[in-house]
Amino acid sequence: MSSGYAGSLHDEIRQLIARETACLNSGDLDGWMSLFTDDGYYWMPLEEEQTSPDAHDSLIYDNKALMEIRRNNLGHPLSPSMDEPVRSVRILSELEIDADAGATEYQARGVVIAVIYHRRQDTFAGRVTYTLRREGTHGALRIQCKRVDLLNRDAPLDPIMIYV
Repeated sequence: MSSGYAGSLHDEIRQLIARETACLNSGDLDGWMSLFTDDGYYWMPLEEEQTSPDAHDSLIYDNKALMEIRRNNLGHPLSPSMDEPVRSVRILSELEIDADAGATEYQARGVVIAVIYHRRQDTFAGRVTYTLRREGTHGALRIQCKRVDLLNRDAPLDPIMIYV
């Protein structure tokens, strides 16, 4: 974790992740997707040791096209799985941030989440790791990868209706 470099970059990282959390808590999937790079993806691996979503099965592995499909399905009025609204709250822990001057990508890690769906509460606990990248030379910081490592990934899981 970098200690000397910080200030505005660390604040920018915290603000980006706070915006991401706010979008998911309010169900704003359009706003949430806009925080990702064009090649960005959301990944929930089956094993903690997995280093690539391409080489292993995953609980969820959505690129931007699959995020769009999921968003359309969740928002469609005829979607029977959405007869009951999803209510959720994500709790941001203190972030561990690896962000050094001159780097092209940054890492941030935190912990997760409660979801209420169909009058039942599920808690998803685990580590979230963000890989962040700046778009353009001085452009906005965006999410290139959001990796969610659930603590109970090896247990039977009910359908995960929304992004954790």
